[in-house]
Amino acid sequence: MVMEPQYGEYMYQALEFMVGTSLPLDEVKGYTGKMKKEIWVRGVAYAPALHVRKFNQSEHRKGYLFHTNFDEGDGDLALFGKCPEVVRVDNCTAWRPMSLVLPRIPRVVHPDDIKTRTIHVAGRTHHFVCGVAATEGNGTFAFTKIERSTFYMYPEEALGPALQSASGMWEQIESLFENIRNMMRRSGSARSGSLAMEWTAACMMFLQVT
Repeated sequence: MVMEPQYGEYMYQALEFMVGTSLPLDEVKGYTGKMKKEIWVRGVAYAPALHVRKFNQSEHRKGYLFHTNFDEGDGDLALFGKCPEVVRVDNCTAWRPMSLVLPRIPRVVHPDDIKTRTIHVAGRTHHFVCGVAATEGNGTFAFTKIERSTFYMYPEEALGPALQSASGMWEQIESLFENIRNMMRRSGSARSGSLAMEWTAACMMFLQVT
C-alpha cells in the first residue's frame, strides 16, 4: 500500500527496486537529495474496481466485474460491500520512494479460492479480491480474467516449501485452533485431551517453538 497524494492509500504489486540516483531523471525531477538516495520501488497498480468502472460505464453496478445472474448462488455474494474488489491495470506502473510505502500489508485473494471455501475473507480488514486484469486505452479498459495458475496466494506457491511466510502459517494456525475446538466439544467438561495434525519441522522453525 502506498500513500498517493491524489488518491490516498493505493495498492501496487512490487516489480523491482532501485536506488533513486539510478532512476531516469524524469522520475526524480524536483525531488530532494535525500529522496534520490533512498530506495525506490516500481509497481503495477491495483485500482479499485469502482474507479475503473467510472471510466467504462456511467451507472454503478454491484458485484464483481464478471458477475452474472448465473452466479447468484455462489459464495461471492456474502463478500459484496465487505471485501473491496481491485483490478490489476497491467499498463499502469509507477516508481515510488519507500518512504511512501505504508506498513500495512494487504492480502489479495482470488475468487476461485473463495468459491472453493479454502479462504475465509468476509469481515477481515486488509483483504481484497482480484481476479481481473485490465489494459487502459483512450479512457476505456479492456478486461481479461487472470488465470488461476498465474495468481499466487502465498509466496510458497511460486518459490516452493523452502520459504515459509506469515500468510502461509495462517492456515496452519487456524487448523490448530479448529482441532482444539473440536477436542473441547468431544471431551465436554474434561480438562485434558489429545489431537493429531500435521506439524512440520518448517512450522516449528518458523514459529520458533521451544
